[in-house]
Amino acid sequence: MGLPFLHVHPSPGVVVSHAVLMTFYVVCPAFLGGMARWFLPDLLKGEGMALPFAVRTGFGVLAVGAFLLPVMPFVGLALWSIGVLALAFNVLATVLEMRSIPFRDCPPLVWAFLANALSVLIIAPVLLAFLLRSGLAGAGPEALLTVLRGSVEMTLLSVPSLGIIMAALLPGQKKQGWVPRCAPHAFGVMGVVPVLLWADHLFGGFPSSVYSAGLSIGLGVPCLVLLVAFARDIWRTALPSGPVAAWASGGLVLLLAGWAAMLTEPVWGIQGVPPGAFVLGAAGHQLVMFGSLLALSAAFYGWCGARLARWGRSFSIFGMIHAFITFVGALCSILPQLVVPAVLLMGCSLLMFALSAGMVWYGLLVERTQGTTGLFPEE
Repeated sequence: MGLPFLHVHPSPGVVVSHAVLMTFYVVCPAFLGGMARWFLPDLLKGEGMALPFAVRTGFGVLAVGAFLLPVMPFVGLALWSIGVLALAFNVLATVLEMRSIPFRDCPPLVWAFLANALSVLIIAPVLLAFLLRSGLAGAGPEALLTVLRGSVEMTLLSVPSLGIIMAALLPGQKKQGWVPRCAPHAFGVMGVVPVLLWADHLFGGFPSSVYSAGLSIGLGVPCLVLLVAFARDIWRTALPSGPVAAWASGGLVLLLAGWAAMLTEPVWGIQGVPPGAFVLGAAGHQLVMFGSLLALSAAFYGWCGARLARWGRSFSIFGMIHAFITFVGALCSILPQLVVPAVLLMGCSLLMFALSAGMVWYGLLVERTQGTTGLFPEE
């Protein structure tokens, strides 16, 4: 939908789907469905996920909702609410039932999973109620943009991204560090307070001024505390190397740049810019989105690297080059003058993602059909 040679006037449903697709149908399901299944059992020292059938059901409902989103936005988002609830219930049940460690020993990534699941438990029912009310009132798809942007989007992007980045850049973090001490409180506030304020504001409770101040306290302050704790801990430890650290570092830079752009827009933003020109707030929003995708890619490369250990240094170099190409493409995408290089770089990045996934998929097929380890190391 964003390619420059597709000069087609988008329908309202396409505009809505473009605005919410990455946050609601990529970042949130990938974190609660994919990353949780890969990492939660090891982090909790448990035997697996509590409700594996809920994951298959949730992804099936999400797939149907993604296809319906451009043509029936209200129905697509209603299906998103149902599908992502199944993923959130699985994460909560796993943390509560399948863990063999006490809560005080849970690493920061577990608290990020838990906070993201709690956010979904608040967002999904409230969103379903709003969709029912708006659908009966005959509201158009444009009404969804003002509802879904703001605290909901930033919460669903920030909590998973910070959890993955801190787990990637502080892999051997001890309980004596600042991040493990701050993570339960900071992630808890970030996951609950902003979406509660959004829910109250959505149905006519708080005025806009109180809502904005609450967002700064509920989302900005705990995020700042986490970043300060992270800076202190990273100062006392050696920064890891490899593709996972490269993806996580790029994601952190994009997130910080995006947050800074959105916060400073009232000061430096220019009103009345022509269509297609550079807009600071829109650029910040796009940088935050790409930062979250780079954070997810760090977890993806960590999972792939464990299954492609036979390739060793070659795969590590490939992953760092891939991270650099995607990072530069994300920066180019915020400038209208560099849209063609951005498309080329992001197209190359997609091909490299397909190559990485294909290598893992080939290893799985070899292991399953021939009874050998294929590309995987010996157990």
